Amino acid sequence: MNREHPSLVLTVFVLVATAVLGLVLVWVNIERLDLAYECKQLERELGRRVDLHEKLVVERQYLLSPATLGAQAQRYGLKPPSREQIRVVP
Repeated sequence: MNREHPSLVLTVFVLVATAVLGLVLVWVNIERLDLAYECKQLERELGRRVDLHEKLVVERQYLLSPATLGAQAQRYGLKPPSREQIRVVP
């Protein structure tokens, strides 16, 4: 058969190779879309976390400000220690 119809074998080979390459191309495109979707999700998550970090930094600065600490100390009845309450560690 190979000697009688070499063009038939070549045609079948080309068709099979084309089909395989087409399937590979479709699979690669699906993977590319999946990765693009995952990248977008990760970018959104990163943006949310950056925003949260910025808010937490501002809140930390507010909570550690002298005015806020003074107000909290006054609220809980705290005052500077007396000399007798201070211990010096050598």
